[in-house]
Amino acid sequence: MTAPATTTAPATTARRWIATIDSHTAGHPTRVVTGGLPVLSGDSVRARRDDFRTRFDALRTFLLHEPRGHAAMVGVVMTESRVADFGAFFLGSYTYLEMCGHATIGLAVTLDHMGLIGPAEAAETAFTLEVPAGVITVRVSRQAGRVAAVTFENVPARVAASGVPVSAGGVAVCADVAWGGNWYGLVPAAEAGIALEPAGVSQAMATGAVLKARLNAMIAAGAVDGVHEPVDSILFYDTQGRGAGLVSRQLVVLEANKFDRSPCGTGSSARLAQLVARGELAPGETIRTRNILGVDFTATPVAIAGEPGSIRPHIAGLAHITGEHRFVLAGGDPLPDGFLCR
Repeated sequence: MTAPATTTAPATTARRWIATIDSHTAGHPTRVVTGGLPVLSGDSVRARRDDFRTRFDALRTFLLHEPRGHAAMVGVVMTESRVADFGAFFLGSYTYLEMCGHATIGLAVTLDHMGLIGPAEAAETAFTLEVPAGVITVRVSRQAGRVAAVTFENVPARVAASGVPVSAGGVAVCADVAWGGNWYGLVPAAEAGIALEPAGVSQAMATGAVLKARLNAMIAAGAVDGVHEPVDSILFYDTQGRGAGLVSRQLVVLEANKFDRSPCGTGSSARLAQLVARGELAPGETIRTRNILGVDFTATPVAIAGEPGSIRPHIAGLAHITGEHRFVLAGGDPLPDGFLCR
């Protein structure tokens, strides 16, 4: 009997291997690249990020998009720094991030897992990290040899515009625009009809996407005084409690199919700036920012001498390692760069 003909090409030698360590921070994933990337050019982390984007963007989609990732995946590329202990830049499924808080926490836990930031018996280890947004300080606290918390002292945060009327998709809200390492449109959840719970995510993404598009169109047209850059995300929030006992329940929407599972580090930073600007929180008071899964970050605004309109956010949370991976691109793969469906 003659063997049936096959239409499947035989497997050929793999032509790409990239090693990563994955973690999640309050539910949101971080994928730290530990090997397999090409040498990058540039005198700063920002310059090397730009070189990566120009020459190797297909590696971003290979790592973050399906079938190896998904819309919410965030990557971290480590690189050397001339001004800090470490350098890193952040890969998003759609774009590159100036700063990413949950991924910074994930990176710190990954560095500890690799034994790169001090002995396990040390109660605390601190290091500086150069990211595209600037240089930040990261502190890793341990109990009984295990990481108990990671705190990062973020770049300065500020409110650029308050009470901006935005109407889109049958929803009319007033948004504040704030910088926390990325740009946010801050919107009261109740005003937008958003339920801050897992069952409300689909509606939140749809509503957040149209509000983001409308707000960015207004910014591009020069209709939002004091704001010249587009917002990266919409942060829906609900304020519970007052003062140091305050809980900010929140959900960050990045795209119509992408939301932050964590309380969001840079979003929490923007929220702190908003609360201080409104007089609802004083510098030095610590609050909790809570995701829709009921997991908290703690967040503290610190005054910056000579900069009355800005605060330095201190954000604390915890990440957990989920796996160590060696991703392969096999010869003949019909989707070598991955894919992403909106």
